[in-house]
Amino acid sequence: MASYHPRMSDLLNQISSIEPDIMGVFGLLLLCGILGGILSSRIGWLPTITAFMLVGFIFGPDGAGIISKKMLSHSSFLIDIALGLILYRLGTMLHPLQIIRSTKLTVTSLAEAGLTFLGVSAIVAAFGYSTTAAMLIGAIAISSSPAVLVHVAEEMGAAGPVTDRAESLVALNNIFSFLLFTMILPFAISGTEVSLLGAFSISLYRMVSAALIGLCMAWVAMRIARLLKKSEEHYRFTIIIGALMLTLGISNMLYASMLFSALALGIATRWFEHRHSKLSNVSLGEGADLFLIILFVTAGAKTDINALLMAGSLPFILVLVRVAAKFTGVFATNPLAGYSAREATATSLLLIPMAGMAIGLVSTLSSLAPNMDDGGQTSAIVFGMVIIFETIGPFAAVKAFVMSGEAWKTFPKEEKEDHPQKQG
Repeated sequence: MASYHPRMSDLLNQISSIEPDIMGVFGLLLLCGILGGILSSRIGWLPTITAFMLVGFIFGPDGAGIISKKMLSHSSFLIDIALGLILYRLGTMLHPLQIIRSTKLTVTSLAEAGLTFLGVSAIVAAFGYSTTAAMLIGAIAISSSPAVLVHVAEEMGAAGPVTDRAESLVALNNIFSFLLFTMILPFAISGTEVSLLGAFSISLYRMVSAALIGLCMAWVAMRIARLLKKSEEHYRFTIIIGALMLTLGISNMLYASMLFSALALGIATRWFEHRHSKLSNVSLGEGADLFLIILFVTAGAKTDINALLMAGSLPFILVLVRVAAKFTGVFATNPLAGYSAREATATSLLLIPMAGMAIGLVSTLSSLAPNMDDGGQTSAIVFGMVIIFETIGPFAAVKAFVMSGEAWKTFPKEEKEDHPQKQG
């Protein structure tokens, strides 16, 4: 009997058909991230986030192809965890009562978010898109990237009033973006076989159920935290991760919004905590950094040059409009807030990055109202904006922290010891 010798092409086809293992994908993305970190340290002016994305693009499907599209599809679970960690942490920076009492902050947020929505929606509509599609893109454009803010702030040791204000504004941006998107989405869904009332019910369910899940899990986490003795406080980190993972899992199972549930978990945790059982100030440490690296490497690998080409000049125009709206809103309300022009500029720069929430919302739009995506054009516009903002965002954040004077690591060694923020 003649022996069978497989051809190389058959062997390659068999290998290419193998489903990637989630652990292997995790390891590969981390190693690529390390290369990005090394690249950033070799090039002093290159922010690490940009380096992570650059390496991701180089090894991604449009580059060397080492990170394949199959791997990226299997990394969605890891991305959900990364976004959940970021939004949870951002939520802990917001106390509902403080927001209600802080009229200046609320006015600033409403001004820059409102101008962003109106400006972006008007431009998209002027390019011939439907009013509903234009308003949905406008709502998505309100969101800001907490990942860039949090990562660059930690990397530069930034702390102070400008950093705190920017964190609160970014959190409010994401809340307003989600709420407005949820209010408009039913009009997009009703274009399918679902009635307008049914579409409103779906959107309301996803929002309310996410808030309730986050609220309940925060209550459970705080009850467990209050049982800890002084010698057991090291378990607080585990409580946070457990509560977050359970929140994401239940949200996914019940078809609630995982992004909003993670944010609600953070806000509720800050709201419920007792002075003897604080969870909001627990550092997530290097464990969270692993997922942040994966988030940025994946974002770089998913960069689709064809998406920019498909959308034409519109994403570039919308980037300029969104930046102008953020700056105008902050500066218009600055006399009320009482910040200097330098601090207002730094705050505006920190609102520029846009990524996680925008990607999550456009994915929701594609799944619930595919007809509104216009053959992928709406997604292409948003992804085009995200590509641009994620490229310039880290540079803008670094510039903002240096300008504000709140970045410890920009000070010479002898000045750091006397820098007021370090004493805090």
